[in-house]
Amino acid sequence: VCGHVFCNQCICEHLDGADNICPSADCKVRLNVSSVFSKITLVSSIRDLPGDSCSSSSCGSEMDGKKSDLNCQPSEKAIVFSQWTRMLDLLEVPLKDSCIQYRRLDGTMSIAAREKAIKDFNMLPEVTVMIMSLKAASLGLNLVVACHVLLLDLWWNPTTEDQAIDRAHRIGQTHPVTVSRLMVRDTVEDRILALQEKKREMVASAFGEDESGNRQTRLTVEDLNYLFNV
Repeated sequence: VCGHVFCNQCICEHLDGADNICPSADCKVRLNVSSVFSKITLVSSIRDLPGDSCSSSSCGSEMDGKKSDLNCQPSEKAIVFSQWTRMLDLLEVPLKDSCIQYRRLDGTMSIAAREKAIKDFNMLPEVTVMIMSLKAASLGLNLVVACHVLLLDLWWNPTTEDQAIDRAHRIGQTHPVTVSRLMVRDTVEDRILALQEKKREMVASAFGEDESGNRQTRLTVEDLNYLFNV
């Protein structure tokens, strides 16, 4: 990457066209959307503690193990979700190190950049991974080209995760969809998982088969006390 600085919207619109050469004078570097990053990402990378590189390595090891567990074929595609954009930053490191072509989708991106990332993932066979923020999954996206879904962290409201999974598991999907979650035993994630089941039971009893969960939008004080053993 050349490192030239541009307005995010301008560079994304430039890359949307046929010309993918850096627009800076005398610079001939070819760019793509995945090579564009924000100042915040750069600053956080510069300030990274040594432990952060370990986090990237750990994330890479987890991904390698999970890829083996999922029995992914080279032609199959996967969507990886996290509620933290910092986790997505860490995840990019092992993907690049493994020469895996991917696209990223999160709330900080312009509409043009999002649309290009989705189009590339759906249309380009060589782009096999989409990394997404969990909240971006509520956009009604159709990503049925993927048959593997990986949730890197748990969210207390199960309907949010269901919406994420439904990006791949929906009408138009012609393959079985494998869904995996990464969890750490004997942590708050155990209680988050139990809380998810509790929420599912509440929705089922209150609304029958309707699991939209639209009325349950916040954690209650009782929920927080349960999560943190208060």
